Amino acid sequence: MKLKCEYCDHVFADTDEICPNCGAPNPHLKRNAVKIPQTIEELKDFCSEHNLPLEKMHFHIGEDYKEPKAFGIYKDEKTKNFVVYKNKADGTRAVRYEGKDEAYAVNEIYQKMKAEINEERAYTAEHSGGSSNHSNSGINKNGIRAFTKMIIASIATFIAFLALIVTLSFIFSDSKNTGYYRYNDNLYYQRNGNWYYYDANYDDWYNATVDEELEDNYSDYFESYDYDDSYGGYNYTDSDSYYSNYYDIDNNWDDDWDNDDWDYNSSSDSGWDSGFSSDWDSDW
Repeated sequence: MKLKCEYCDHVFADTDEICPNCGAPNPHLKRNAVKIPQTIEELKDFCSEHNLPLEKMHFHIGEDYKEPKAFGIYKDEKTKNFVVYKNKADGTRAVRYEGKDEAYAVNEIYQKMKAEINEERAYTAEHSGGSSNHSNSGINKNGIRAFTKMIIASIATFIAFLALIVTLSFIFSDSKNTGYYRYNDNLYYQRNGNWYYYDANYDDWYNATVDEELEDNYSDYFESYDYDDSYGGYNYTDSDSYYSNYYDIDNNWDDDWDNDDWDYNSSSDSGWDSGFSSDWDSDW
């Protein structure tokens, strides 16, 4: 994949550490941290050390797994390329990376594992505490039904109130700017005050510094909040740019995770055992 330098607009390979034209660092590689495994064998040892339930997580390290619903990394012995892939629910394969850089390939699957663990933990937190104690059979069932209806009504009222707040926030805050824009026949995406544009020559999204006309009168060029196929290109939220900006800026967990945060306790309840599922229809 090609990247465009944020400083000089020179296009270079996403595996380069710096822009060969101006020497600016490659932001795509900033996710590499000292403790990240560099080889497939190191990643296997890392997963074993932290008791990661790879089978439950649907991760296949060092294996060209063919079945649907799987993430994986392996070395193709014919081409000597390292391949990072996702097998979607329908059995089709989306290749995240294929190339000679093993450390880069390992980092891609490592980051995806971290994202999946975050999603699983959020799912577990959301669904924990919901189990009932069936030994309390002496409780009046009519009373339970009435109490349940009251809770449901309260939740519905609360959700309606939240929807109103979100709507008002969307109208009166900068979040209303988020979405797709068409300016000078170019497709742009704006989020949290940052602009990105789709480059048809490289079929990818890049950071953008926009004209004052678009910056000051963005509402005149607004298309929609959600992507539409008629725009051309592809959804910004499916791009590497969105991926790196979302996790590095919003979640900021790349450098904050401790080594112990990876540890998995097989004796405790987890989303892997109780219904958590990845988005198997997306490319990554």
